[in-house]
Amino acid sequence: MTRLGIQISSVRDYLQTPEDVLASFSKVSEIGYKTIQIQWINPEIPMDFIHDALKETRLECIGTQDYYDVVVSHLEEVIEINDLWGGSYITVSGIPERYHSYEGCLEFAKELNKLSEFLETKGKILTFHPRYMDVFQYNGQNSLDIIFENTRSELQFLLDIYHIIHAGLDPIEWIYKVKGRNDLIHFKDGMIDSDGNEVLMPVGQGTIQWKKIFDATIETGVKYAFAEQEKWQKDPFHCLKESYDYIRLNGIE
Repeated sequence: MTRLGIQISSVRDYLQTPEDVLASFSKVSEIGYKTIQIQWINPEIPMDFIHDALKETRLECIGTQDYYDVVVSHLEEVIEINDLWGGSYITVSGIPERYHSYEGCLEFAKELNKLSEFLETKGKILTFHPRYMDVFQYNGQNSLDIIFENTRSELQFLLDIYHIIHAGLDPIEWIYKVKGRNDLIHFKDGMIDSDGNEVLMPVGQGTIQWKKIFDATIETGVKYAFAEQEKWQKDPFHCLKESYDYIRLNGIE
């Protein structure tokens, strides 16, 4: 069964003090979220405090996410906080600019393989989160295909549905393509307004057609689906409640 969780970066503005972190954890727990992926909490907040806040609010942390270069440059600390918080999945996002070529994608795949193998010795699973700006065409292949085809099967792909669609890719096709390597997925919705601006919205309220995406998520055995919305037009926790209710109505709990 796919479990519904929250990518806590959705409320980054409310993760800047210990008091705010505890209050935010409490609010998402009260909504009904029980699983959390952690990103963008103020690094000055002690990791022990976050550990205690997770316990107090009964949230299960499955892992963390940050940019690839940030994770690599702080790897020991990233492993340490995941050990403390109970996280198994270390997610890296983005393809650094130095890898923006066909040969660069092959080199990036090698680096991901090395990092995946190392983290495996620490009891962790490396997950790669591509963004729409990471998708390029090289010699008839896109960058994600190159990386997927040249990485070990143990390397996971975290598909962010909003990013996949905005990259011009078919989300259903990609969910099935990475089957067995996709324990985690992000559900984010939105639209482009009349002025050409990106507007993020609760899941189910934007332009994305979700039914087949939800079905594919369940059918391919995705373990955790995380609601995500970093920009809002109303109270962010109300937005997260609307996403929670909509996703649950569609069979993900």
